[in-house]
Amino acid sequence: MFLSSFFLNLYTPINKLNIAKIFFFLFLVSLFFPIRYVFPTKEAFQTGAYSDFTSISLYLSDIFLFLTIFFTFSSRGGVNLPRGGSLPPRGMMSWAWSKIKDYGLWILILWLILGLILHFSKIYGLNWWFFLKYMELIVAYGTTRYLFSKTVIKQQFFSLFLFLSSFQAILAIWQFVAQKSLGLGKIGEQLLSPSIIGVAKIVSSETTYIRGYGTFPHPNLLSAFLVVGILISVYLLTNSTKLYQKTLITLALFVNIIGLTVTFSRAGLLAAGIGLAIFFGLLIMENWGVHKRVILTSIFLITISCLAPFLIFKPYLQTRATVTDQASLERVFYAKTAWKMIKQHPILGVGIGESVIHMQQYSLIKLWPWQIQPVHNYFLLSAAELGIPGMLILIWFFFLHLKKLVVSIKNQVLSGDKELTTYYMLLATFFSFLILMQFDHYFYTLQQTQMLLWIFLGIIASETRLLKTKTPHPPTGGGDLFL
Repeated sequence: MFLSSFFLNLYTPINKLNIAKIFFFLFLVSLFFPIRYVFPTKEAFQTGAYSDFTSISLYLSDIFLFLTIFFTFSSRGGVNLPRGGSLPPRGMMSWAWSKIKDYGLWILILWLILGLILHFSKIYGLNWWFFLKYMELIVAYGTTRYLFSKTVIKQQFFSLFLFLSSFQAILAIWQFVAQKSLGLGKIGEQLLSPSIIGVAKIVSSETTYIRGYGTFPHPNLLSAFLVVGILISVYLLTNSTKLYQKTLITLALFVNIIGLTVTFSRAGLLAAGIGLAIFFGLLIMENWGVHKRVILTSIFLITISCLAPFLIFKPYLQTRATVTDQASLERVFYAKTAWKMIKQHPILGVGIGESVIHMQQYSLIKLWPWQIQPVHNYFLLSAAELGIPGMLILIWFFFLHLKKLVVSIKNQVLSGDKELTTYYMLLATFFSFLILMQFDHYFYTLQQTQMLLWIFLGIIASETRLLKTKTPHPPTGGGDLFL
């Protein structure tokens, strides 16, 4: 009887949604540990050697995301039901999709389908894979929004994210000190050594040092997660009331800043600086008198946390204080190559996922396999592959989220028991992403940062929807899935 009751309760709507939350947290954890299976396809070696940018992989995070979606949008329940308590005959998934009002997503989907149709004569398996990946990102966005709208998940999510980013920062620091990998290959760590070609390095005093990777494919990806971790830590710090909480969060902030430092990502350091400036600037503008003590304390802690790494790693950081190094010159080269693609294919682009394959075709010099990479700019890359209209659709979609955040903050439409620091943190994170997008491609090309971007878009959509309806707590009735 006990087991029967347990399993019956497990499949009630509220418990099923709790299961979805568990898998969503496992999905978040799996983003920090990129365990995957790489399918043996010819596209993976299309550039002359194996390339992550042309390979097809199944990640553990894909599996956890699918399970999250399954338990969230099961046709037998698992989400709050429409008024009346029963589902339409077509099932929950059909009902949910019928509620979509975000036409930007529909236009993006239609544009991607049009690109597949018009490129059909030269279609690659890679095109289909990138199309499916876009669909997965859109569903991840909608699922995140729904869970944040319907459940109490926000603080748990941010706390878990900060814990995971701190753990990754510790790994990165350890790797930099040891100057080798830590034997964590089974959970995604790269094989690292100053002598291995292709490993990201800096050169200081004629000595080569590897940069901190954590378990990510490149230090720049890690830097994006650490930037978010830093912004989350200051958000939690300004809202914590107990001494032990402040102590733990301050320690996490310090660790994340040092971790970001040993990635030696210039864009990451710039994005973190701008994000912190936005967060505290908004906090000061809101009510300096009320938050004066919290602001001054937080700024003092951040200053100390930044000063120590700067003094310790100053000789190494000086090697990155240039825009004429090889990495900067390569970014200029990739941008020029992308412009050639855009000029020749301004409407539909060269095809989704194909810019790397065509890189040699648009280059005036012979490229070695390791030199063939996507253009290091999110919007140039999207224009090269999806055409200028595709790029504009994405910009429009991002702008709508930014606009909703700004309008919500400006009008202060939150109910009385709500605080604005969540929205300051989200706005600071969004601008940090925009900064990072100008200098790298990973928000467009690689699993972990692709998901990071669309998850936070989903969080923004959820928070601004709640602001719009002035609902202080998760609603009990049905609602729209997307914006």
